Amino acid sequence: MDISDGIRRFLEYLEIERNCSTLTIRDYEHYLNTFDDWTRANSQVEKVEDIDDEHIRQFRLFLARKADKHGRFLKRITQNYYVIALRAFLRYLIKQDVKTLAPEKIDLPKTESRSLKFLNEEQLHRLLTAIDISTNWGLRDRTMVEMLFSTGLRVSELCKLNRNQINLDSREIGVIGKGQRARVVFLSDQAVFWLNKYLAKRTDDFFPLFIRYSQKVDETPHGEKMRLTARSVQRMLEKYVLKSRLPVKATPHTLRHCLEPNTRVFTKEVGMVSANDLFFSESAKIEGVNLKNGNQQSAEITKKLSHISDLYSVWADGYEIVCSGKHWLFTVGLNGPEEILVNNLKLGDYILGVNKVNIVGKTFVDIDMARLIGYILGDGVISEKRRGVFIFDKDIDNLKFYQKIILDKLQGFITVAKAKISNSYVLTYYSLPFVKFLISLGLDKKAKEKRVPSKIVNSSNQEIASFLSGFYDAEGNSTGSPRFFSSSKHLLKDVQMMLLRLGIDAHLMERKRTVTLPSGRPYIHLFYTLQVLSFNDQKRFIKLIPTLKIKTLKVFGKRDFDKLPVNLLLKEIYEDLEKNGKKGFRYALQINEGIKSPRYFKEMTPLRSTVGKFIRQIEKFKFNSKTFENLKMFYKSQNMKWLEVKKIIRWPSPRNSVFDFTVSEISNLITDGIVSHNSFATDLLMKGADLRSVQEMLGHKNVGTTQIYTHVTNPQLKEVHKRFHSGNKNR
Repeated sequence: MDISDGIRRFLEYLEIERNCSTLTIRDYEHYLNTFDDWTRANSQVEKVEDIDDEHIRQFRLFLARKADKHGRFLKRITQNYYVIALRAFLRYLIKQDVKTLAPEKIDLPKTESRSLKFLNEEQLHRLLTAIDISTNWGLRDRTMVEMLFSTGLRVSELCKLNRNQINLDSREIGVIGKGQRARVVFLSDQAVFWLNKYLAKRTDDFFPLFIRYSQKVDETPHGEKMRLTARSVQRMLEKYVLKSRLPVKATPHTLRHCLEPNTRVFTKEVGMVSANDLFFSESAKIEGVNLKNGNQQSAEITKKLSHISDLYSVWADGYEIVCSGKHWLFTVGLNGPEEILVNNLKLGDYILGVNKVNIVGKTFVDIDMARLIGYILGDGVISEKRRGVFIFDKDIDNLKFYQKIILDKLQGFITVAKAKISNSYVLTYYSLPFVKFLISLGLDKKAKEKRVPSKIVNSSNQEIASFLSGFYDAEGNSTGSPRFFSSSKHLLKDVQMMLLRLGIDAHLMERKRTVTLPSGRPYIHLFYTLQVLSFNDQKRFIKLIPTLKIKTLKVFGKRDFDKLPVNLLLKEIYEDLEKNGKKGFRYALQINEGIKSPRYFKEMTPLRSTVGKFIRQIEKFKFNSKTFENLKMFYKSQNMKWLEVKKIIRWPSPRNSVFDFTVSEISNLITDGIVSHNSFATDLLMKGADLRSVQEMLGHKNVGTTQIYTHVTNPQLKEVHKRFHSGNKNR
């Protein structure tokens, strides 16, 4: 097939399907025609079947050298768009059974992370109270900010609103968004309150909902020239950001996406990524759990969106997930794992986690270098100004060990000597290239802001084990069971997920520590430990993590740490045995298995080994039922881990934006080691409600198409918003 003909067919396909997301049809046409023109002028390739790696490499080199009429080179993100269009084109060709280069072979150019800013409760309060509502324009500005925050409207959509579009009785607004897509958004209690106040002050007959109060009054009909522009709203917000002295550069988009970005999600292509990075990436596959057998399974992400929500911090056996109160996790049910709403969780409930996450990592550095990076992250100081790395340790033998690694792997000036200002030794290594390399990994952060570099997190298991050895040499305890220490919770959560890749269960714990300052004044701050508790996990840690402190670490604790909260299943099976005349089950348990207590049918949670004894006796009674089959599934599943809820803390602010990911087939994903139902935080979703309906509220899908495929009506959308939006009173 001729390349030009293939591009023409692809554009026709896009016009029919209208399923563009990242780029518009016009964008695809421009980028692909550029590729076609370059092909004709610079290569011998005419057919799509002849496109190969070298052809793509030459085109990317052309993009890197391409300059506009002002002599400015294409930005990396612009080069990205060409590659995205090209990969979509190749993907279409393969679906049409045309043999050509696989799109997966074309890597997307790396760009600078565009992480979105978010406002916490205190910052949002400062922003809102900075607006003087005693004036007409101040009341207007407060109303606009509330509208942007409460509805998820884009600033361009907000400016286009007319007064006759607002129905305060039905609390809904019809808008035309990007790509001329129509949708309905719904007003929260807060938005309605401020709209009422603002409109009550209006004495004009102008059509625009939000008007300017400066310059001359427009004499033309309907007052169209009185309408605020998008740039006016942006400047307005910038003014209040400066006035309230916010530490972030908030924009109207910030109010639409006030994101909690740190939740760790396991993906198929990349490995572990934050919810923020996953939302803005092209990753389509995540790792979840097949709930029929507990095995890890990959699944497609079919939808992504963000919205406003309350947030809860749920701690369960050393794992923490931060999510909406309307988020669904999994607990044990009679018919297998069943959903449970975070708002319905109680202390002592059990939720589903995993024992191990199998990820094929990508080699980043050799294992000695990975270990050195771990050690520097724990005890090192990086100074670009002094062009050096300084590592402190009370044990000089540790420093000599890493001195040898540096001498073997790197070049530069290195010394180990007694520190001048502390009772420690210091390794000093001067090398500007190495310093810049460490800074590029983010190792120059302050203690509380430290994270494990993403390239290390998603490297091979051998690199992970070596990195953890180096980090443990710096931040691990010397005696007793394995335990890490840090003032950065997110750093230890990264380490916890890396240990999960190795099949090691570690418990994160939060505690307050009092330190006496040089002035003699006590200072209290939060401190975190990550401890390996069970006997088997401690053995595995010592086997896989060759830390320098391994000789003094000890293995002790419970050998069987694995509980199965299957009390309801055991109770139902016992009652069925009694009803069917199969007496003597309790007696058989006592005589054959030594199980005397009836509390296993009530509040006592049995160990996995104890459940095995129950199963053995039930089979001897030749009993079978669906409940018994589910009991055996829970028992046999080696990757399901049940975590007891120990603490539930509601965040102070009810106004936080979160990410949602719709997952096909298995309808779950692994988030911070805990299995989540279908999404990171489903604040606007009822159990069984279609996620597309919520996505519709933010204008990410055409109304007609959504209703055709999901039969979602505007009243249904309104009900979802009314019941679940955090700006409403009835939460």
